[in-house]
Amino acid sequence: MNIMFASHTYMGSPFVVGSHHLSREMEKLGHSVIHVSTPLSLFHLLKWKDRDIQARFRILQGKKVDTSAVVNSVPMSLLPWEIAGPIFKKTQKNWMLPAIKKVMREHEMASVDLLLIDQPRFVGLEKLVSPKVTIYRPTDIYSKMTGDASIATAERTLMSVVDGLVSTSGPVLSELQEYNPAVPTLLLENGVEYEHFSAPAEEPEDLKSIPSPRAVYVGALDERLDLKGLKLLAKEKPNVSLVIIGPVNEETKRDFSEFANVYFLGAKKYATVPAYLQHSDVALLPLSNHAANAGRSPMKLYEYAAAGLPVVVTETPELLRRQERFLHFYRDSAELPDQVEAALSAKQDRLAIREMARSHAWESKVNTLLDFIDKLQVKIG
Repeated sequence: MNIMFASHTYMGSPFVVGSHHLSREMEKLGHSVIHVSTPLSLFHLLKWKDRDIQARFRILQGKKVDTSAVVNSVPMSLLPWEIAGPIFKKTQKNWMLPAIKKVMREHEMASVDLLLIDQPRFVGLEKLVSPKVTIYRPTDIYSKMTGDASIATAERTLMSVVDGLVSTSGPVLSELQEYNPAVPTLLLENGVEYEHFSAPAEEPEDLKSIPSPRAVYVGALDERLDLKGLKLLAKEKPNVSLVIIGPVNEETKRDFSEFANVYFLGAKKYATVPAYLQHSDVALLPLSNHAANAGRSPMKLYEYAAAGLPVVVTETPELLRRQERFLHFYRDSAELPDQVEAALSAKQDRLAIREMARSHAWESKVNTLLDFIDKLQVKIG
């Protein structure tokens, strides 16, 4: 098939997301894949100091940042969504859409068999490329995550035209299904690049001097993270080294400066993350009460597990539903330190934890997705 992903995150970003993995797996199966991410516009030049903006412009200019055969496209549009969104809400015309036909011609894709939209800001793309099958694949409750009313309008419109809804969590599925209960659905949680995270890796140099036991967190430090719980962990368990991997600002560093057992190692390349996990003792997924967290399907969950780590995580309806035996739940920030201690004391079999993660490999996920699409094609005729 000729497949197009319309994603919120460009390939080569510090964050590797589900659309990247699914694109690569589909390409391995022999499909032609174009991965298009949120367009740039001339207005983005006003934010040129942002390294993320610079990286996206380099891809736009043709610099290859990924070894995959998947086409990685960051196209240009007339307006950014901040301007185009309110216009769409009033007129149903999306001025953020790029000249996608040009992208297709450049990469010799005459038509699109399957369009998968992860980014609701691409609403209307299905009209431009006329795919045989269109799937909306939301990975979060975007309207609550962004607080943008235009996103809710975009999702409502998408749900009126797509052939199927594939959601990464139960709460997201329920939220979107209300717009059009007749649309066929598939609940397909985010997966893991199993071999990447489970293959033995040497201990990183900047980890060697950090005492064990090590509790590791990998990811963004934003309002969706339970920073209060992390501070309590650092304070109440001084014997536990808290290793935080991800982009961090100076303000957050200052907030934790009183704790000698907290180590900010900064952002790490995806290729090196397994080594940090494998040489830690417990993984953390501490979520705040932010509305968007209820619908999250964190890829870190099974990445941690594939590295053999038990995971201490905040209770959410979605994660409780999964009943994974390697998860240690806590309800509020005050419970995090004791749950970390309990997870460390349990001394779970790391090999057994890895085996629990194996069934969530992306290879399995893409086969399930393609089976769902095959059934839709039969139904559509």
